[in-house]
Amino acid sequence: MIIDIVRSNFKIIIFGFVLTFFSSIGQSFFIGLFNYNIRDELNITHGEFGAIYGIATLCSSLTLIWLGKKIDDLKLVNYSFLVVIFLSLAALFFSFVNGLFFLAIGIFFLRLSGQGLMAHTASVAISRFFDRNRGKALSYVWVGMSFGEFLLPVIIVYFLTFIYWRNLWQGFAIIIILLLPIFTYLTIKEISIFSRENKNGDNVNKNIDTIKSWTRKEVLKDLKFYSILPAMLASSFIITGIVINQTFIIESKDWGKFAIAKSFMIYSILTVTTL
Repeated sequence: MIIDIVRSNFKIIIFGFVLTFFSSIGQSFFIGLFNYNIRDELNITHGEFGAIYGIATLCSSLTLIWLGKKIDDLKLVNYSFLVVIFLSLAALFFSFVNGLFFLAIGIFFLRLSGQGLMAHTASVAISRFFDRNRGKALSYVWVGMSFGEFLLPVIIVYFLTFIYWRNLWQGFAIIIILLLPIFTYLTIKEISIFSRENKNGDNVNKNIDTIKSWTRKEVLKDLKFYSILPAMLASSFIITGIVINQTFIIESKDWGKFAIAKSFMIYSILTVTTL
């Protein structure tokens, strides 16, 4: 069944997969890999880095509420272009941070463009395109994130042994701007997120127009929202706290520098298995 879903809707699924993979650049586990290099060069403590990271992340989340809804007003391909360009510029900006203020701005840009908008674009595109197989499609797409968690930590830790960390971020910016705009155009130039799978010749989804579109006010008034919220937030709080301070954990435990990077491989495998 999953093979049929992928085969008939390959472009939108591979689009979502690649965007979630590249959203890793703004994820906590990825930025945390540069924790030591940034603190050492800017001469800041673990606590200062954590405080800056927390404030920047909170601000990016609040900004996402406004920027995220713009996907409703633009064509998917145009919105995706803007997000990709934003992520590339954010990576480039991050390579030049030289103080606490610019570090906060750099983290804000990375969190908003990568962890926020890249993942948001992929999720919204898949959720709106698919109706009957939405859960299966989202599970497949989010393997992109797990693939990033599996592959990137070990690669980055290895590269940091002989490449200056700022040069790595400049390399990320170049890769993003060279590959993703072309990829985005080739995969979704003719796709509308308001279309549905197999829309040609498939009359099963006659109830699409009856699906309720909730306003933010209605969501905030619904008690079910608050019952779901703690479960949604808990894992993010715990995992972010661990991965952004992975350097501190390694140093305090006297582990090798590849210890947590290798652990991410197990983490990603288990994530894929449970998905």
